[in-house]
Amino acid sequence: MEVFPIRPIGGPSLKVKESNLQQEVSLSELSPKPMVSRERETFEEALSVFASMTPRRLREIAVESFDRAEIDEDTYRELSTELPLQAVDRHGNVADLSNLTDNTEFDYAEYYRTQHALAEMIGNLDNADAYAKVLDFFDRTS
Repeated sequence: MEVFPIRPIGGPSLKVKESNLQQEVSLSELSPKPMVSRERETFEEALSVFASMTPRRLREIAVESFDRAEIDEDTYRELSTELPLQAVDRHGNVADLSNLTDNTEFDYAEYYRTQHALAEMIGNLDNADAYAKVLDFFDRTS
């Protein structure tokens, strides 16, 4: 079986017109722009308050906020529950939290931010929602 190229016979040949209407786009213009907004800066500042806090102080804030009806029962429960003995960080490493006492300062902002991201990644929307409420509370408190 022979294969013949397809060519128009007798008619004008089809030509692709080249146009230089496109502007040159550099690679830097295609890279995503970092989102820097005043709201993001405010959120980061709010989280910094909870970046170095003892479990005892966090529970006190949670009780006060719950009594003033600033947070719901789920958020209160999440804030007043003791942390697990181990937690996974953003890089998949297991962090040992067994030496954390009531008087040991801990970065709750990073912990809840990481847990929120991990819960969203694995599709656990109930936990992701609970962590989002905690982060929202952190944002409103400071």
